[in-house]
Formats: sequence, structure tokens, C-alpha cells
Amino acid sequence: MGGRLSGQRERRWAWRVHVASGLEPGSPPAPAPAAGRLSPTPPSVLGRGGRRCAQVRGTAMPPVYNVPYRTSLVNGFEVGTVLRIRGVVPKDAARFYINLLCSDDPDSDIVLHFNPRLDESSVVMNTWKCGEWGLEELGFGPAFQRGERFDMLIIAQKDGFQVVIGDEEYHHYRYRISPERAFRCEVGGDVQLEFVKLF
Repeated sequence: MGGRLSGQRERRWAWRVHVASGLEPGSPPAPAPAAGRLSPTPPSVLGRGGRRCAQVRGTAMPPVYNVPYRTSLVNGFEVGTVLRIRGVVPKDAARFYINLLCSDDPDSDIVLHFNPRLDESSVVMNTWKCGEWGLEELGFGPAFQRGERFDMLIIAQKDGFQVVIGDEEYHHYRYRISPERAFRCEVGGDVQLEFVKLF
């Protein structure tokens, strides 16, 4: 048991080190995004309370308070790119979503659909490709709590997106569409955003 806890602490420390440096080891930094328009997508839900990640370096966007929030990803979501989102899940929240889309087109492919569903106590991840959804992947347990703050990272690794919530590695979602094709980011649904940063 002691070894298991020690290993978990080491993983959390490793994520802090990666976050503090702004990258996964050996990957180039990503440029800051510019404002842009994204297509509407089905709502979903997100959030976790209390925990904070280490301070990070990167280009911060202005504070974000309203959803839907939309921005462009100038060079796509290349391997090594990290998206950090901080916010609050309202007490009456049902769902919210984070989408990484390929274009402004309403039927755009969605590289990653991250959908916390507080009304179902689940987090669903999926990809919209060629006009249809793939198989849903469920995160391990509820990651967000109503009425609480959350701090999360979506990290583009070599073979998939690593989702980190607070200090915990939450889920690894294997790519179904290359992350470099994601040129838009959209956050919407029942969430109050406080901070969005791409680095």
C-alpha cells in the first residue's frame, strides 16, 4: 500500500514538473491562440473542486467569464500543446463540454468532445468524424462537483490526449483524428469559466 501511494505522489509531482515547464518532455511549445468563431455542438458537463496545479508559463488569454467561449488554435493542437481551463461548476449544473474542432463549419469534425455529465455522474469523451459519433469512452468516476472550482489540463501526447484534473491523471483518450487538425476550441454548457490558457 505504501509503495502504491508513493507512486501516485511521484506521478502527481511529475505532472507538476511537466506543467511548470509548460510541456511534455521533448515537445515544442505551441503558440497562443487568437479569437475566432466555433460551431455549436451538443451540451455536456465538467468540473472538480478545490485543487490547484502549479503555476504555468505561457501566453494567457484575457479572463473568461461567459460561455459559450470560442477561440482559434493558430497551429492546431500539436503534440506538446497544453490547454489549461479553470472554472466553477454551478450548484444547479447538469452538463458542460469542451470541444476541439477542425473548423468553423457547423458539421466540423470534433477531434475531442469532453463532456462532464453531472446529471449522470459521468464524464463522456468521444470524436465526431464524417458526420457520426464514435464509441463513447467513460472517465473513471465523477471528476467534478456542483458548486466547486476545478482546474484541468488537456495535454496532446504522442498517442492521445492526457486529461489531468487537479493533480490527478484522469483519462488518456487515444486519437481518432490527428490533433494537428484541431483549429478551434469551444467551451459551453453549465460552467463558469475563470481562466483559459494554451501553451
